[in-house]
Amino acid sequence: MRKLLLLISVFSSFSLIGINFTYSQEALYSEYEVNFNVGDIELAGSLTMPNSDDLHPAVILISGSFADNRDAEIYGFKPFAIISDYLGKNGIAVLRYDDRGIGKSTGKHTYQYTIEELADDVFAAIKLLKSRDDIESSQIGLIGHSLGGMIAQLVASKSKEVAFIISIAGPVTKPDEINIKYRKTSLTNQGKTKHEIDKALEIEKRIIEVTRTGDGFDNLLSEIKEVAKSDFGKFNENRKKRYKDFDSYFQSTWYGLMIPFINTPFMKSFYNYKPVPPLEKVTCPALFLFAEKDNQININESGAIIIQSLYKAGNNDYSIRLIPNVGHYFVEDWSEKEFGKGFLSILNNWILERVDI
Repeated sequence: MRKLLLLISVFSSFSLIGINFTYSQEALYSEYEVNFNVGDIELAGSLTMPNSDDLHPAVILISGSFADNRDAEIYGFKPFAIISDYLGKNGIAVLRYDDRGIGKSTGKHTYQYTIEELADDVFAAIKLLKSRDDIESSQIGLIGHSLGGMIAQLVASKSKEVAFIISIAGPVTKPDEINIKYRKTSLTNQGKTKHEIDKALEIEKRIIEVTRTGDGFDNLLSEIKEVAKSDFGKFNENRKKRYKDFDSYFQSTWYGLMIPFINTPFMKSFYNYKPVPPLEKVTCPALFLFAEKDNQININESGAIIIQSLYKAGNNDYSIRLIPNVGHYFVEDWSEKEFGKGFLSILNNWILERVDI
């Protein structure tokens, strides 16, 4: 059967004994629908398997802080599908899955769970791969983007079953501090005055505190809406006509987007999370990738923390690299819906140096 696969050169889908899978155009890999459980939650995903009889090294893809489908799709860009395709063609199996409450996965919205609970999904994914007779169980690694990079570090700090990790723009500084700096940079780039920036950052700090404690939400919401009403009242009539009413305008603002997530288990755990202690326990090979134009995660701050933490862990097998001309999603030109030059080959080559094909 596997010899026959190598002769197929077009996309084809088949169903065999209840298992759905798709051949790639080059027939170098097949893609299977998989399901695995985390308690009473069933996660659904795709497993990209190279078409050979060998045992395969594998990676698990971990998405960022949004509730993502298995492709981590954003604005039509499907980073996890692209990574799976590239690594699959190079002999590496890849598992990606819909986040809790997204796509075909069950459960509540992702933000109704803590970071530690989302890390449990990764442990379950590792268990799934280890149960298969076509995966080399000692060569299962993790690739996480943004929050996913932080979760990869957390899982690796707790499990010796993780062969390696790749953190793509993964935070190593405190998330609350990252958020404050990101807001300041964004407001500065928007041309806001110092007074406007200071006022906005004061509200941002209050949002963080309310999320941490669960107290003062109603007063905070009232204050935020007053600020938004003041801004809305300064618009000329043409600008106001872009919105049905104030409520529709408010929902489009930063604060309007943030309100539903205040007081959620995820945001509370996020703002209380300390990335350094887990990082100090990561002993497996690790690659940390940063983007030159990322206004959220900064290599200058992060690099020193990584070096100090892994020194404490006694880990000498790690690399820190900066990818030029790309932002947080490692895209140079969004119209292309592709990763920046060299990104995929860096991932692939680094992994191939540490696994057996």
